[in-house]
Amino acid sequence: MRIRGLIAAAGKSSRMDGFKPLMELNGFPMIRMTVQSLRNAGIRDVTVVVGCRAGEMREALAPMEVTVVENAAYGETDMFASVRLGLDSIAGRGEADAVFFLPGDIPLVSPRSMETMKRRAFAAGNGTQALLPRVGERAAHPPVILKGGIESVLRYEGDEGLRGAFAGMRTEKVELPEDAGALADADYRKEFEWLASYARLHRGVSERVCKELYEEVCLPAHVRRHCLAVGELAGWMAEKLVEHGACLDIELCRSGGYLHDLCRLLPEHEKAAGDFLRERGYEALAGIVEAHKGFGTEPETVCGESVLVCLADKLILEGRRVSLGERYQKAFSHSPVKERILRDIRVCERLIKEFEVMTSERL
Repeated sequence: MRIRGLIAAAGKSSRMDGFKPLMELNGFPMIRMTVQSLRNAGIRDVTVVVGCRAGEMREALAPMEVTVVENAAYGETDMFASVRLGLDSIAGRGEADAVFFLPGDIPLVSPRSMETMKRRAFAAGNGTQALLPRVGERAAHPPVILKGGIESVLRYEGDEGLRGAFAGMRTEKVELPEDAGALADADYRKEFEWLASYARLHRGVSERVCKELYEEVCLPAHVRRHCLAVGELAGWMAEKLVEHGACLDIELCRSGGYLHDLCRLLPEHEKAAGDFLRERGYEALAGIVEAHKGFGTEPETVCGESVLVCLADKLILEGRRVSLGERYQKAFSHSPVKERILRDIRVCERLIKEFEVMTSERL
């Protein structure tokens, strides 16, 4: 199925005391986190419509390798004009079976919600033109414009925007799991502050933020090298799994690896790092670093953020990739832990096999 992503981010942010798309969440410009929400569902072909401060937007988006379309009339047009420009661009590059749409200020849709919308897109009947997500009684994001609905949106000439276009189409409602990120935008400062707090609770952080935390705890250079290597491997594994159908928070995997040994020099360093991060509002990251030592409960699948960080840690010695045998060689000299080590190796071998079967990549 040919799935595309579309983000409308051309406006002036006139109700905000700042330019929303470039305001930071967890060390990322908001617009990059919106792109990440689509990438977490394996949507690689993403079109972003820009307008106000287009040059800065292009610069911010450059690392994301998206298609950028400019709405030169952003000052005189509404968001629907940007939607149509984006759909025109997508249609001009080949057919799309589904287009997942997000406004630029809806950056925190969860991977679970994206997975729900992907499943429904694959299962939708030929007559359905759009899927409209809801959380309870509230309209949510991302709506999905299916192949049969793209032309209907482009032809719509009313004055009620995308909502008006959907009103004349054959649509299906999709109930999402509880997900405040699928509902929350940021028109005003108070709403942005809520988004910032929610992002800290649920999402990963940038490499820059991780390095600032290294400085705060005076993390030694050799531990930093190990953390960075684990984070790169965890992020890469997440990207490969997402490319092959999983829905995961890639940056949560990457930064969870970057921070897993944040308090390595302290007793019970996993708990110490969890407490440190939780005090700063990073709840999801805290849970990952607390769980990285081993598999307390054997995971059912490799497709989980905590599982990937734990597995990546088992494949990195100091700052380099190693086999499980080399990684655990010293541990075998301590006879009381041999049984636990053998169990961890068995679990790792099963997870590695699952990863390699899913992705056709070697670990």
